Amino acid sequence: MKTAVIEKEGPPLLSATGLNLRLIEIFQCVVDQGSMSAAAERLGLTQAAVSQSVLALETVLATQLFDRSVRPMALTLSGRRAENLAREILQRSTELLSAARGDGTARVPLLRIGMLNSFATTAGAFVLDQLRDLADEWTVVSGYRATTMQSLQDRVSDVIITTAESPIPDGIVALPLLSEPFVVAVPSAYRGRTGDLPTLAQKLDFIRYGHDIHMSGTINRYLDSIGAAPGRRYQFDTTDAALHMVSGGFGWTIVSPLILLKSPSLLGAIRIVRLKEPEIRRTFIIAMRRGDSAGIAARIQAACLTALEEVVLPHMRIVIPTLEKTLHLSSRTAT
Repeated sequence: MKTAVIEKEGPPLLSATGLNLRLIEIFQCVVDQGSMSAAAERLGLTQAAVSQSVLALETVLATQLFDRSVRPMALTLSGRRAENLAREILQRSTELLSAARGDGTARVPLLRIGMLNSFATTAGAFVLDQLRDLADEWTVVSGYRATTMQSLQDRVSDVIITTAESPIPDGIVALPLLSEPFVVAVPSAYRGRTGDLPTLAQKLDFIRYGHDIHMSGTINRYLDSIGAAPGRRYQFDTTDAALHMVSGGFGWTIVSPLILLKSPSLLGAIRIVRLKEPEIRRTFIIAMRRGDSAGIAARIQAACLTALEEVVLPHMRIVIPTLEKTLHLSSRTAT
């Protein structure tokens, strides 16, 4: 097939196969503007370059797109068929660029999210409801492995909503969501001193829970620093099980406001005590692999912050009002 020679105003308009999007864009612009001269002005090209581009497209397609014997020139039947397809091709190309660049506007086929259980339980449904148009299919896992940085590096998860590890691994981008303090939970029937944790650790068994080595490590280091390191008598898989043990009078534990908010039915049998200085906190983040989709991460962050503002904080205000002001929300990332 013969390839036309085109004025060089910018990148070559013909690929090795004879057709590229630039020819289609110029053709579509001529159709939309109604003339070669108007299209040239709109595109910042010479009229000769536009005319040559249209001729090149006609050569590639082996058909006449415009009837130039009438004034103003008009599309032929083949031209009208081509125009319908050209518009669809350009739309699809825009969608392809959006999806590839990850600007957060294109729907992805599958999105795998690892969401820490305390966040999933308190805010997850509201977050996902705001993001329905982000993916055709969702996989949401709250297990420990799916919410680690390693899950991103191994491509087990595409996005994680978790608590910050320090330092953030290379190749991972993290957007902050919320900072919350750790607090002490003791049985409401306990009448001993709660402000003195070393004494509390001697009077009641400490209830350990979960598989999060970062959170358990933070708590253990804190207890060691104040001389309240307890023995390992009870260890449970979930925070719910640990709080059931506390409410049943078996011991005490250290949790966070979101963990408490997961089990509101137990709060009547639990007394909450703020830790003395130095306070220890955990920070929730959105994390993704660098380069995957900054736009998607920003959209999820916005949805999470809205859920925290409109669902979690009002619920906290009702259920545990003394802890509402201890939750510190992050600023929204500019997009």
